Amino acid sequence: MKMLKYLLSMSVILLFVSGCSIFHSPSWEEVEIGTTHTIEKILFTGNGNGYLITDGGEIFAYESGEWNKIANPDTLNLPLYDMDLLGNAVYICGGKDRNSIVMKIDTSGSATIVMRDTLGKLTGIDGVDANSIWACGENVIYYFNGSYWATKYLANSWDPHPFKVGALSGETAYFIAVKDSGSVLMKYSNGSWSTITLGSGEKLNDIFFLNRSTGYIVGNKNKIYYYDGGAFVEDQSMEDLDIPLYAVYKNDVNTGYVVGGLGSGLISTIYHFDQGKWEKEEGIKNAILRTVFYSNENDVWTGGDLGKLFHKH
Repeated sequence: MKMLKYLLSMSVILLFVSGCSIFHSPSWEEVEIGTTHTIEKILFTGNGNGYLITDGGEIFAYESGEWNKIANPDTLNLPLYDMDLLGNAVYICGGKDRNSIVMKIDTSGSATIVMRDTLGKLTGIDGVDANSIWACGENVIYYFNGSYWATKYLANSWDPHPFKVGALSGETAYFIAVKDSGSVLMKYSNGSWSTITLGSGEKLNDIFFLNRSTGYIVGNKNKIYYYDGGAFVEDQSMEDLDIPLYAVYKNDVNTGYVVGGLGSGLISTIYHFDQGKWEKEEGIKNAILRTVFYSNENDVWTGGDLGKLFHKH
């Protein structure tokens, strides 16, 4: 009997240490994929497969539990910054200097170029479906209506310069834009433009819409703004910290993540949305996190500078 109790105790200890606790406490694991470029975006397609892109022009595909680099059709190997799943295809945008590019990965996993222009790099892409896509970056905003890419906005040097987009429809979209030393929020609605300043105009970094009544913006100084269906309002429950938040993602109204980090000390920041509020989460150190994707409690991916990639499972 004593021997049986001993064996049972040792089994529980071994399960806990190995990360497979009977209480199943998910933990973060660093994943090496062989790049030192900044991971700009991670996206999964819903069938267990996913993609990530880097500012080194790399595209990695996740299938059968592994990340592998796939062919980039761009001979200029321009940096890649953002992507979105629209219909059955993944759309990727990027560019450098006066080169802009949009690529599409179809259901076979092959990437093709669907738009190239010379108005400046593209750093944000979002849409409703494959026939309603917004893309923006530096000096320009494009809209794709299913047939062609139209220029909706072209900035002069003194105008706001958009770099991230959150689309509600083909006629309504919000754009985070650089203005002076901070940021403004540009809104396009039925052919008209307006500009909104959030808070004291501090730097904003990412925008995400779950649906037409739920959205989020994150920025410097640990700021989170939520969309109430008509306007963005600051989340007053957040800690007052001088740390940038770089990315936000929610899978539904009750769950989600924001990530970020700070400076040469490489302070990593992760918040998990639970029970109606953002809770600080530990588990990653020494990494500036630029993107996050959340499937469920046991499947979260985040990555950022120097090719750092982490999986919570």
